[in-house]
Amino acid sequence: MKEVYRRIEALADEGSIHYIEKNQSAVVVTSAKIAEKPVVLAAFDPAKKGGALGYFEGASLVRAIHLAGEGGAPLVLLSQSAGADMVGGQLSLSGAGSVFRALKALDTPRLYLSYGPSIGAAAYMAGLCDVVLAVEGASAFCLTGPKIVARAIYEETNLAAMGGAKAVAERGGIHLLSDSEEGMAEDCRSLMAFLRQKQATSASGGEAPATGDMAGIIRAIVDEGSAIYLWPQWAQNATALLGRIGGMRVGIFANNPKVAAGVLDKEAALKAAAFYNLCRRFRLPVISLADTPGFLPGTASEGEGVLRAGSAMIEAYFNHDEKKITVAVGNVLGGAYMAMGCREMGASAYFALNEAKIGVMGADLAAEILHLDKENLASYRAMHLSAAAAQKNGLIDEILTADELRYKLREVLA
Repeated sequence: MKEVYRRIEALADEGSIHYIEKNQSAVVVTSAKIAEKPVVLAAFDPAKKGGALGYFEGASLVRAIHLAGEGGAPLVLLSQSAGADMVGGQLSLSGAGSVFRALKALDTPRLYLSYGPSIGAAAYMAGLCDVVLAVEGASAFCLTGPKIVARAIYEETNLAAMGGAKAVAERGGIHLLSDSEEGMAEDCRSLMAFLRQKQATSASGGEAPATGDMAGIIRAIVDEGSAIYLWPQWAQNATALLGRIGGMRVGIFANNPKVAAGVLDKEAALKAAAFYNLCRRFRLPVISLADTPGFLPGTASEGEGVLRAGSAMIEAYFNHDEKKITVAVGNVLGGAYMAMGCREMGASAYFALNEAKIGVMGADLAAEILHLDKENLASYRAMHLSAAAAQKNGLIDEILTADELRYKLREVLA
């Protein structure tokens, strides 16, 4: 069986495939179901001109995009492409531009599955999709191929060095990285199952977490088996996932205090911004779980652009117009109070666990700056850092135990 058809049939539900365009260009267009979710698939055929994107391939892709929009179905792109069709010349550029515009306008979910190298226009298409899935050791994303690089700037290199999947995943360019095509197909099926509106309601999450265990808190609040972790290789001081709480779909962004104390550096802030934007696209409520000392200070961090990234994070939070709930799990210091979401910035609800500390700065730093003795330091903690003080001052709605959190979240989401 031809590779492109094998990939389509391995991905789609058995008996659901209806070919719309076949053998007309280097792009095959089909309607199908994946995990019982109706979709439109557009697949590059690497056996035809290396899957190069010319005028007719562009027309096929635009047709697939329009069909997805008209049917209210997700678009799934299966990519392995040598880039622009050199023989097509200027018309290839026209075709690529038309695809970009149609992708940007599509209101339904856009998934991009990378089966091999995606060069030029095909690589840019990944950036215009909502979720990018790839295969380590096979996928690559590059502006152009190694031969052109060698001629243009006299650099000898290869696809893996320029845009191999592992490196791209660490930079945030891949949401879900698998070790095989079969694993990538399974990840795609999990996403499609998540996108289905109807889902059996789960009565419980995981076991109650230990104090300060962010991963345990996540397991405790989401329905068992529903979590899909995005960008796990990128900015590991922050965690982003899709899941369900009592059968209701949510996005969860959390600081990871086990890596760099969960500090919000440039990459973590960009990850948050990308996640809030994705949840807006998918019309998902967002739960922010905060345990961070705040944004990373210092000359190096400022030079890297932490302020601009933090602004992007805040802007994305403002732009997200579904329900937003914030939970102070541990430290919520300085600008993290705003950046992780609060009532003043549009959060629907703000809760805190008993051990949360919400304030301008930590107690030790405050003691040094304000010259506090032991007795005054205890007063500072009670008056300016405790969850009880934050509730008294109107910053939080309710103080909860970890056991109560899942049920309170279900109540607000319903």
